[in-house]
Amino acid sequence: MVPTRLFPPFAALALCVQGSLAVAQAPASPDPAQGPDLAELSLEDLMEIEVSVASRHGEKLLDVPAAVYVLTGDELRRQGVTSVQEALRMVPGFHVARWRTQGWDVASRGFTGGLSELNQSFMNQLLLMVDGVSLYSPVMAGIWWPLLDIPIADIDRIEIIRGPAGTLWGTNAMNGVVNVITKHARDTQGTQLDATVRTDMASGDLHYGGKLGESSWFRAWMSSTYQAGIRGDRDGDWTMNSVGWRSDWDIDGTSRARVLGTFYAGEFGVSSDGDDDQPKVGGFLSGLYETGSGDDLQRLQASLWLDHQKLPDQFTSDFEQDVQTLDLEWTRRQALGTGDSLTLGLGGRVVQADLGSDNGYIDFDPEFQRIWSVRAFGQGEFEFESLDSKLVLGLQVEENDVDDLQVQPNVRWLWRAAKETSVWASVARAVRTPSIEERDIVQRFDPGDVPFFVGNSDYDAETLLAYEVGARTKVSERVSVDLTAFYNDYDNLQTFEEPPGQTLTYGNEGRAMARGFEAAVDFDLTDRWRMRGTYTYFMMDFEASSSSLLVDAIDARDGLIPENHASLRSYYDLGDKWELDGAIYYVDHLSYFDVDSYVRVDARLGWTPFEGTQFSIGVQNATDPEHPEAGSVEVERVLYISLRTSF
Repeated sequence: MVPTRLFPPFAALALCVQGSLAVAQAPASPDPAQGPDLAELSLEDLMEIEVSVASRHGEKLLDVPAAVYVLTGDELRRQGVTSVQEALRMVPGFHVARWRTQGWDVASRGFTGGLSELNQSFMNQLLLMVDGVSLYSPVMAGIWWPLLDIPIADIDRIEIIRGPAGTLWGTNAMNGVVNVITKHARDTQGTQLDATVRTDMASGDLHYGGKLGESSWFRAWMSSTYQAGIRGDRDGDWTMNSVGWRSDWDIDGTSRARVLGTFYAGEFGVSSDGDDDQPKVGGFLSGLYETGSGDDLQRLQASLWLDHQKLPDQFTSDFEQDVQTLDLEWTRRQALGTGDSLTLGLGGRVVQADLGSDNGYIDFDPEFQRIWSVRAFGQGEFEFESLDSKLVLGLQVEENDVDDLQVQPNVRWLWRAAKETSVWASVARAVRTPSIEERDIVQRFDPGDVPFFVGNSDYDAETLLAYEVGARTKVSERVSVDLTAFYNDYDNLQTFEEPPGQTLTYGNEGRAMARGFEAAVDFDLTDRWRMRGTYTYFMMDFEASSSSLLVDAIDARDGLIPENHASLRSYYDLGDKWELDGAIYYVDHLSYFDVDSYVRVDARLGWTPFEGTQFSIGVQNATDPEHPEAGSVEVERVLYISLRTSF
């Protein structure tokens, strides 16, 4: 089933995809496009990596006054991950726990972006993007991770901000941003096959890249994944099939354009016998035009995200949702003087949602609505050469149909203490806007009954005031360190309220304080052997008004996130044709779930028998046949074999 009420702007934008579907033949490339080999990058190269997620323009990691971490596409390959959410286990400050076959809690500094049972309280302040396209659900305020079906081989890198990023990326980026950046179509020419068979799943991706002209390229791909149900999960297995493309044009010496799109269709089981599957279909389309470079750069981006899903009668009375999100944004970066620059932006978004059920257990009032929002932002960067420092001042304002005017400022300062050492500090405010569920949901025990739970049309935005300090340094030719400490003050967090004589509803009577320390270390033992380590210490204190319901349960949420977790990853080139990689993860106990601490060990052996083809065998959770990560579902040991080849 496809959305039934496409209004004219959506229909017009959908037509532009036709221009990106022209196909031209191109010679096959002998090598899989996998990006730079992590083990071949020096520590200096790693610190010189340019990232854009913190400032909307490329800058060296050493010069970023924010808690930023980068995972390269080659690192994903060498760790044997099959999804973005699993890759985020490698990021300091992040906690990833699988709580069902199709559900992950992905927590950035204590708040998860996953659509989980816990999503109903304080669990939804992480923004996920693919090449700048937001995949944050405006209905349930979260991320359904299996819908992010981008082939791992097409990912150039993942840039992650831990901490508030609302000044540049808008509302719902309270605790972080994950931006998945795909490869330029020019770098993925020819045909490539990626196939993985694991003891719990199987997946395959087929890619083809060619040229559309002298200065234009395209990549098309198709992907299929089957995931078996994991032990203790009533929801059974799921499948996901998707197709996608990316086209890139160099229009002239200073202008460029890109069209990126994907469409997915999946079925998620809701019972062990495979009955009553839950279908999900959707996709997104994004177009980008860019002109200029460096300190004189303009961008215009339009993106459209469509999502349709149906929940079966067994659980939610044939509830269906059609959601369409259209976003337009213009940005301009302009030099102000030597080392100084100003970034400005204007944007608008409309969310069209058609929600409801046939039998009246779960409904929305109103069932159909359009929510408009407009935003403007600016961020200036000012160099003080005499102080070896940089000052960043930024502000975003947003107005929408469901909330008050929101203001998200930030102040950041960076001091270059030495040639390869920087120290930074920041103060920032960020917000999460109310979801459609929080404002409009209506729930009944039986059709025709008086609702036992309704949304709150006066629900306010959740707010965060965050303080951070950090340092990056190259300790020696073989060791670099990245340290961050933070203190977060949250207000207006979600609670459950029962006003006198009224139905149970949502409220904003929650508050929280979080503090923590994050460390990332890279060290080269030899020219062939690199290791990357992380450590996170985290503490959180929740509290709510005494009038709120479930106060004790809210207080217990301090134990949702481990106090300590750490990882150590190894990348060793045994020779020109062999790779030996591995990882050890330690996760402290979770008192909320009564889950003991555990150690996870992964290992992989890679063999390249000839140019363009690689085999891998590996194991995940090697030391433990099964253990819970969140709740009662048992995450099992996994064996896998994979093939990547070009032809």
